[in-house]
Amino acid sequence: MPRLTKEQIDEEILDAAAALFARHGLEQTSVQRIADAVGYSKTGLLHRFPTKEAIAEATIAHTVDHFEAVAAAVDGTPAGSARDRRVLEALVALAASRPGLVSFMLTSISQGVLTGERLDVLGEVLFRAFGATVPTPGTEPTPAEVTRAVRITSAVGGLAVTSLAFCEVPTTDLADDLVAAALGALGHPDAHPHETEN
Repeated sequence: MPRLTKEQIDEEILDAAAALFARHGLEQTSVQRIADAVGYSKTGLLHRFPTKEAIAEATIAHTVDHFEAVAAAVDGTPAGSARDRRVLEALVALAASRPGLVSFMLTSISQGVLTGERLDVLGEVLFRAFGATVPTPGTEPTPAEVTRAVRITSAVGGLAVTSLAFCEVPTTDLADDLVAAALGALGHPDAHPHETEN
């Protein structure tokens, strides 16, 4: 069996930490609990990340990086159902490969871990992925921008909650239904994989 790279080890640690932070909260998640989840000693884990706060910060940054990758993958694709589908398919794949990050994203917002600038960064990346306008602070969003923001939030939230609720079912069995439901929330109820128009 090939040895894991440093990046692969860190990815494993951060996904496990994300799941534990989501399930138990930051305060109730100890470094030992994270170490146990990934099969490392507490000392070995602290060698990679010196404190629990460092693990939490790295987890947040890691989550944003994954969403940045989704946004970059569709950069240049015209706004519409085809772009929305590509973003949703990428998010479903992320939920399958990194369920801890998706769980963390959801619960951290409700628990107040992601607030202020951190929440703004994640929201901006997510809205950019969907080709939506991110209102600048101090400006009044248009009714269309508000509608789009509500639809994006509903689609992503529903996708994440559903993928976590059905985590025991192989993602390949759920992917089409997850994407179709999220497309419906975005206002594309009859969107098909090869459509390019709204």
